[in-house]
Amino acid sequence: MFSRTTIIKLVNAYNFQTHADVEKFALEFALENEITGSYIKEKEAAIMRYLIQNPDSIAPSGTPLVQAILEHLVSRFIGFSDPSEWFPELVNSLDHDGYILDQKGLRRKLPDQLPIASQENELIEILERYEFIVAKGHYEQSVAAHARGDWAAANAQLRSFVEELFDRIAEEIVPGSYNSSHERRVALAKAGFLKPDLNEWNDDGRGFFQGLWRRLHPQGSHPGLSEKDDCTFRLHMVIVTMHYIARRFAIYASCVL
Repeated sequence: MFSRTTIIKLVNAYNFQTHADVEKFALEFALENEITGSYIKEKEAAIMRYLIQNPDSIAPSGTPLVQAILEHLVSRFIGFSDPSEWFPELVNSLDHDGYILDQKGLRRKLPDQLPIASQENELIEILERYEFIVAKGHYEQSVAAHARGDWAAANAQLRSFVEELFDRIAEEIVPGSYNSSHERRVALAKAGFLKPDLNEWNDDGRGFFQGLWRRLHPQGSHPGLSEKDDCTFRLHMVIVTMHYIARRFAIYASCVL
């Protein structure tokens, strides 16, 4: 499954120049009845919308449609050019989704048991449902920065996202006056939302989410680690953990709020 950002970057990577280019693409993938609009940009948007809204669509070849479109795009580069030279934002977005795209083609780098894209989609849906707009903004900015290769900006937005989401959850569950975000997380632990029995939060500072926060605020350099790998690791870690927390909040809210 591919994220919304990847689908947008994929269609952009085709860089359609003429209506004939779009029509040829539509015929190739049996999308002639799905593409609307009078201008090329309108037709591109229609393609993006269809792919996002129909993630299980199958290409005429029998391959999942988005995968088929990806493979068609990179087929001309395999063995000759590095795709990251031609469409770096698409390559970075696929990296976020758990895929490697290089001269050898497209392949998974994460096991199927880690459905990053579907977890991200549910996370965004929960943020929108409970109107955590600022948190959603930080998250979307982190994904955009990751796609364009701005690792420092992506890391900063991830930290802001985690802090903001915990703050908004605390406002709903343990409202009150606090001097810091840390105090709000302590209050969430005392209220049982963060679970000490699962080592999510401990008085000695060694709980899981305390460790997560320190990992998002490392001191010094990371010898031997590429910035891209480190940033992608942080992004995956935040998606998995904060999706889990957002789902827990949604269950709480459905019962109490």
